Amino acid sequence: MTFDFLAPERLWLLLVPVALAVLYVLALRWRRGAVVRFTQLDVLDRVAPRRPRWRRHVVAGLQLAGLTAAVIAIARPVDRTTEQTETDGRILMLFDVSLSMMADDVDPDRFVAAQDAARGFVDAVDPGVELGLLSFSGLVTTEVDPTLERDAMIRGIDGLELAESTAIGDALIQGTRIIVDAADDDPSVDTGEPEAPDEDAPPPGVIVLLSDGETTVGTPTADGAALAAEAGVPVYTIAFGTEDGTIVDPDTGEVVPVPVRPLDLEGVAEATGGASFVAETGDELASAYDEISERLGETLGDEIEIIAELTWRWALAAFLLLAAAWALSLWWLRGMV
Repeated sequence: MTFDFLAPERLWLLLVPVALAVLYVLALRWRRGAVVRFTQLDVLDRVAPRRPRWRRHVVAGLQLAGLTAAVIAIARPVDRTTEQTETDGRILMLFDVSLSMMADDVDPDRFVAAQDAARGFVDAVDPGVELGLLSFSGLVTTEVDPTLERDAMIRGIDGLELAESTAIGDALIQGTRIIVDAADDDPSVDTGEPEAPDEDAPPPGVIVLLSDGETTVGTPTADGAALAAEAGVPVYTIAFGTEDGTIVDPDTGEVVPVPVRPLDLEGVAEATGGASFVAETGDELASAYDEISERLGETLGDEIEIIAELTWRWALAAFLLLAAAWALSLWWLRGMV
């Protein structure tokens, strides 16, 4: 919050009460000299037995304070504050838990490194931003609905388990529905056909998608991206892993290559207005999350400046001070010189 004026040039009028204060002091000094020259003090006491003394200073001080408050009111003081829009804080993390995430081309392996980076991302996100977690393999599971509870997110990340297949398209569809539903309880969201967003409105939230592969079951990735784009939900993608990744098939014991596949993820980011990243190490993944966190302020909508004009408060203060000065002058200074 900052204190400001809509017409600061009018503050020059403060010279008026300052000048009056100087004149008041000069008048007091002149009056003191005049009193000293009045030699018949006994006559003065009979003529004016009750003199205002300190009371006149109180009245004058109130008058000057009232004039000062009036000048501030004329300059139109305001409080400036900023706040985020209601849709300015919703991030859904889509986390790949397919078996290919067991590959140890990333130390100690893709899955553990991805969990560590996700925890760091949760800690870095502004506390006022809602976070949610959705995992996907062949099935898509909502682990944590959008919430401000960071402990729930950490528990969700800790509890992730690997499974077969990869359904990126289905994950994008379900993630889009969750975000739009959290922003607006429009029944059309449940049908998979959310209403077209207002181009000038901020998005209902963003998706951060981490995966090492490509869709193997369910809806094609491009179809999921198209739905997210239609709903106005930007998707930030991270392709995690290297070309040298391998896993051991749990059923056959064979070594299966699982190279990272970034092309589909790049297409998702481009189609939805997000951004794509490739990370081959845990440190690069953490850096990708950091960069995404920095960009989210631009993607989720601008802060709104709220201006509250305080003119009436200062005008009221001026009115009360001048009214008090007038009333006290009538009471204290009656019959006095």
